[in-house]
Amino acid sequence: MNFDFAYLVPIVAIIGGITYAIFKLHFRSRRQAAGSEGSAALTRALAESAATNAALLEKLTAMDARLVAIERTLSEVG
Repeated sequence: MNFDFAYLVPIVAIIGGITYAIFKLHFRSRRQAAGSEGSAALTRALAESAATNAALLEKLTAMDARLVAIERTLSEVG
């Protein structure tokens, strides 16, 4: 059972990039919210941002589940 971890490097890089983007959006919206007065437009923008973040989190969770399946398959093949 010889598993080549080089195949995981691009997968982990992709997941890391997505995670970085999510956190970047999250903290950017936090900074913008801290500097505002709580207008209706800001509230609407934050709600849209939260919805986008939730959708991205669902996709990331699905990618993680697929990664586990790929790792399991590669472990069985190797």
